[in-house]
Amino acid sequence: MRRLALLAAATAVALAGCSGGDPVPTPSPTGLNAGAACELPPGARQTRFGEHGADLGGVILGSGKTGIVLAHQNGGDVCQWAPYAAELAGQGYRVLAFDFGGFGVSTAGDADNPQQVAAAAATLRADGATSIVLIGASMGGTAVLAAAPTVTPAPLAVVALSAPSVFSANALDAAPKLTMPVFYAAGEFESSFADSARELHGLTPKTTTKELLIVPTDWHGVFLLTPGGPAATETVRAKLAEFLKANAPT
Repeated sequence: MRRLALLAAATAVALAGCSGGDPVPTPSPTGLNAGAACELPPGARQTRFGEHGADLGGVILGSGKTGIVLAHQNGGDVCQWAPYAAELAGQGYRVLAFDFGGFGVSTAGDADNPQQVAAAAATLRADGATSIVLIGASMGGTAVLAAAPTVTPAPLAVVALSAPSVFSANALDAAPKLTMPVFYAAGEFESSFADSARELHGLTPKTTTKELLIVPTDWHGVFLLTPGGPAATETVRAKLAEFLKANAPT
């Protein structure tokens, strides 16, 4: 309950700095807009994309040349990323947070999670991004790792927070193929996810720029980026900010 309360507070803080008129959303075929269950920043733009029967919904924030795809964890949706998406947009990134097929406003189809991540990356490029970063939490972390070797042009960097080795995608097969900088993070006490982070980091080629951050917490996935959380989450936020600044400048 404490972490949910902190996440809600973080959302309010992140959105408080946004100003302007209400966004004009693009109607969703499902009758709902992505992020309908939470307050999105003014200027958030609705988008629909996908292939293989998966009609995916998401929101785009910001207008920078460096685009960041945010892939949610199991049971989540666009709202899970709202605070961090607003932060990234405020730093000059173009951000797309989307709902995986069967979650939020997205319909299920034949496209697997890595294909959906790749489609999100293509959507950001079509929107004006000239380079892409993939960030995922838990299930989304596995998906961005599995997608990274298939995305063309290759992503600038990949970030996996509490990613299982296998969950609706196989990151074990993808890790040895990663050639772009990779940031792995997990909580030491969050079940087996720290072990997965260590395993995936070890499988990533030695010639690849890679970082492994294991912090003393049981906070999981996107919660590792919660502002105002325990010291461990502040460490993750700071280290990830350094990683993005070094490998994916705006």
